[in-house]
Amino acid sequence: MKKTLIGLFLVLGVASFADAGKVEVKGGIDFGGKYHYEKDWKTQKTKNSSGEIGVEYRNEIIPGLEVGGGTAFQFHKGLKDKIKGQNEKNYNSVPVYATTKYTFDTQTVVKPYIKGDLGYSFNRGNYDHNSSERYKAKNGLYYGAGGGISFNNVNIELMYKENQGEYKYEGSKKGNSKDANYRRVSLGVGYNFNLGN
Repeated sequence: MKKTLIGLFLVLGVASFADAGKVEVKGGIDFGGKYHYEKDWKTQKTKNSSGEIGVEYRNEIIPGLEVGGGTAFQFHKGLKDKIKGQNEKNYNSVPVYATTKYTFDTQTVVKPYIKGDLGYSFNRGNYDHNSSERYKAKNGLYYGAGGGISFNNVNIELMYKENQGEYKYEGSKKGNSKDANYRRVSLGVGYNFNLGN
């Protein structure tokens, strides 16, 4: 939660010094979310309750092209597959990222766009691989790519996203860690608040 607030203040702080651009408040739900583990751990699906809430600031630098930054709280802990001796929760993420969005001028009120995010994911959580092995989540790369449509400041988008992470063993086995990357398709809805108008 602390990292979420820091990221939010960074985005809003940049926006407060801008005389143009927009702030988008958004939320989304994940479909097909899976944790992809390294080596002997099996891939696990997440429950349908996985999703995110976030905020972005973007400014148009040339017609149609916006750049900016954002942050979100992404809740993707619950696991659908129950394995004996393991818990049913993994990590949550707070990414801080740069974003680029290009909106096509269709001369209509409905405008399609493409979008990409790239940044760093702060991951928090634990994984009990069995009753004697406990791992702690570490941070990693975050990225997303996709597109959507805009209508009267409302955005509806579909994006592929990945939070790259790692689980490090909490015990005597120093250096024992495994990759744990969360991948999914996210359906999001957002609203733009225009600044400086």
